[in-house]
Formats: sequence, structure tokens, C-alpha cells
Amino acid sequence: MRDTQTIFYMEWSDEHVTTVGIDVTTHFHAYVVRQGRVDLLVNGEKIRLESGTGLLVAPGQLIKRTGSADQTRLVEIKVDPYDLFAPVMAQQYVTPFLNMPRLTRKQLSPTNRHEKAVLDTIDKTARTLKSDTPFSRLDAVLQSTVLWRYWIQQPTDEPRRVTGQDRMTAMIAHIHDHVTERLTLEQIAAAGGLSRAECCRYFMKWCATTPLAYVCDVRMEAAARQLRGTGDPIAKVAEDFGYSSVSHFVQTFKKVHKVTPLAYRKGKRAN
Repeated sequence: MRDTQTIFYMEWSDEHVTTVGIDVTTHFHAYVVRQGRVDLLVNGEKIRLESGTGLLVAPGQLIKRTGSADQTRLVEIKVDPYDLFAPVMAQQYVTPFLNMPRLTRKQLSPTNRHEKAVLDTIDKTARTLKSDTPFSRLDAVLQSTVLWRYWIQQPTDEPRRVTGQDRMTAMIAHIHDHVTERLTLEQIAAAGGLSRAECCRYFMKWCATTPLAYVCDVRMEAAARQLRGTGDPIAKVAEDFGYSSVSHFVQTFKKVHKVTPLAYRKGKRAN
């Protein structure tokens, strides 16, 4: 990922498309599949993107990449729309469109002339950022402004209303804020103001998993980041995540990442 301060640009291959956690973001997202097929969960709804198609997602949604076909290449661009405008302009072209009910996402097909132009703009923005020329950032901002203009011009009739999004967001935030702790189902449910049974139903709908399985996945993803980013002994990483037994930590890590922590640190990944 390259941080351009204003725009974030990522290009995922098939081995990196699937993610553990859910992205609860304030950014405006634009995706295009250059090759293969990608499945995403947006607010708990499964969306399949085939090669050549794309997706726009409004700020503040819950997004998870859940799978891909072989030889997949997915481009993702995300931007905070407030970064595209001066404050006075943002009050006119951003704030009103975040504070009113609107569509949460829109799929893009190359068979539609207008949507094809949007897909081309996403692709152009990605190529501009990748080129890293003296004016690439400026050009990418201008292109992203075109994408945002297209988005806010979409009709607001029959907006997609997302029930329970605030509760789900609160539970996910609680998990990520307490990633090194041994969370219980009761604590997670309480963060969303739900019963344990309701909490489980929410996670199955929005994440296609159970609350405690999601906690385990998020903890092991955080552990993987620590293994990649530090030279800490595996015993210390296990201790940092509340494991008194290193072997238990290794077993749990391997269950999630399909390789041992040591193999992961050496750069080996599951096929």
C-alpha cells in the first residue's frame, strides 16, 4: 500500500484478496477487478465482482473481502472526500451527501456506457498513482473528484437502509480496541447492546462467522503483524496476546494462517 496522504491505492493479488477483519471506514471506496473474480461482503451482503467490473462504496460502510478466484488482480482506491475540496467547497459537495440517506454502494459494469467511463477513471487513477510522477498526486486527486461527482449524482430514491449497522460497528470496534484481551461473548454483545443470541445472529449475517471466531481471526492477524514488524520472540508474541502456552498460540495461529508463526516470519505463506 502506498500512502499518498490524500488517496490510498492498493492492488491485491489472489493470495492477498481475502481479509480477516472488516474495514469500517470513513473513506469512499472504488474497486475494479482487472483479472479473475472477487467476493466482498458490504454490510453483510455478498457481492461478486467479475473481471472488468467494479464497485463504488459510500463512506462509513462495513466491507470485507471474502474470497477470490485463481489469478485475481483487484485494484482498490479509497479517499476521504473531504480531502478533495477546500472547506467551503466541502460544505457544499461533501457534507450534505454524507448527512442524508443515500445509496450505500453501486456496482459498475463495462456494458453500460456511463459505468464504463467510471471504471476507466478508476483504472486511470490507479495507473496515475503507480506512475509516481511529479504531478501524479494532483492528477489522481482530480480523477478522484470526478468519481465523487459521479457518486453524489446518483439518485436518492429508495435508499438502501442498513439496519443494525451502528450496533455491528460498535461490536467490531470493541473487538479491535481490545484485541490483546480475552474477550467473552457477553462483552462483545454488551458493546452492541444485544443479547448473546442476537450478537451471534448479527455476526453470522454481517461477517459469516461467529463472534468468538472473528475475535480469534482478528487476534491472529494482529499477531501476524507483530511477527512481520518486530523481532520479538514467538513466546513474547504469544504472551502479548494472552497465551500462557506457546504451543496453544502456535496451534491457533496455524489454524488461521495455515502455517506456524516461525514459518510465517520467514516469509512462507500457505498455498
